[in-house]
Amino acid sequence: MDVGKRLRSRGYRVTAQREAIYDVLEENEGKPLSPEDIHAMAVVKHTGLGLCTVYRTLDLFCNLGIAFPVHLKGGHGYYELNSGKHHHHMECLSCGAVELLEACMIDDIVELVRDGSDFLVTSHCMSLFGYCPDCLEQNRERKG
Repeated sequence: MDVGKRLRSRGYRVTAQREAIYDVLEENEGKPLSPEDIHAMAVVKHTGLGLCTVYRTLDLFCNLGIAFPVHLKGGHGYYELNSGKHHHHMECLSCGAVELLEACMIDDIVELVRDGSDFLVTSHCMSLFGYCPDCLEQNRERKG
């Protein structure tokens, strides 16, 4: 995706800060990042980048469909590049590892809502919480 073209076509300037934030999202495609994580990685490319600018840019990117929010444990905001590949997440409650889940059964629910009401669903997200295989194995070893 040409982020510069996308920004200019909507009347926004292409700035070094926005490009640095986009680069971090692109380099970490498929990995939800907090604004603080994004800031820490982007400040290497643009030393004058402030955390407030990261938050404002993420809001802009979400409004333009460049990025989207990801809902994980703790209610903290995470963001991910919108690659056009629909997916959800599984988060380990022990080690915090996050894995992609490409299957989506919510689409069936959206169909039911569309057929049964006047409510227009425009997006959805789902995160599953549990324990990854490594943490399950470590737990078995401690008990065994």
